[in-house]
Amino acid sequence: MYEEPIPAQSSPRSFGEIPGLWAKVLQMTEEFFAQEAPRASGSNTLISLLIMAVATTVLTAISSLIWGGAQMAFLPAEYRETFAQTAGTNVLCSLCSGLVGTFIGFYISNGLVYLGARIFGGSGDFTTQAYLVSLFTVPFGIASAILMLIPCVGAIAALAASIYAIVLNVRAVKVTHRLETGQAVGAVLLPAVVIFVLVACLAVVGLALLGPAIGNVFEDVMDTLQ
Repeated sequence: MYEEPIPAQSSPRSFGEIPGLWAKVLQMTEEFFAQEAPRASGSNTLISLLIMAVATTVLTAISSLIWGGAQMAFLPAEYRETFAQTAGTNVLCSLCSGLVGTFIGFYISNGLVYLGARIFGGSGDFTTQAYLVSLFTVPFGIASAILMLIPCVGAIAALAASIYAIVLNVRAVKVTHRLETGQAVGAVLLPAVVIFVLVACLAVVGLALLGPAIGNVFEDVMDTLQ
């Protein structure tokens, strides 16, 4: 079990210090998280998420406009006007859903991990966990949105960042809830396993319900071909 050192300070940081912590994303060891845990602040987490939501949503909208424009150039002339008319609406919807989705996604995923940590015997609090996770989620989120502007290379780099974020998540959960490494890994991966099982079950049920209809369609197609 991780033994956390006595922190130098325990009061929440002013938000002006937080961006400096984002720059240390490659230096976030367990010791780093242990030093930051007593300085957890729910308001700093919210402000950080707001910055990430705005930045990633704007960057995603720019990316959509760039690649949408490139796709429109290859469309037949009769479809370009319709595509251009819907592009603005699509971007606006993307902006709204991105802003709201960032907060919902962050807190739901952290809530599931928190429950997983509790199942494995964790004793930390949600505010601390969310704060520590936000310290790397925000810089990675913004960096990934920037990288997605670059085809292929950006996607590969974003995937690598996602894998490293899992490592940091395990460290943050381990320190927050005073767990062993294996327990922290289980807490982080358990929500993904649960979601996968639920999706698989829904897929099986859906196929079972739609199976006869799909079979009839195939029979009609075969009859037509014959």
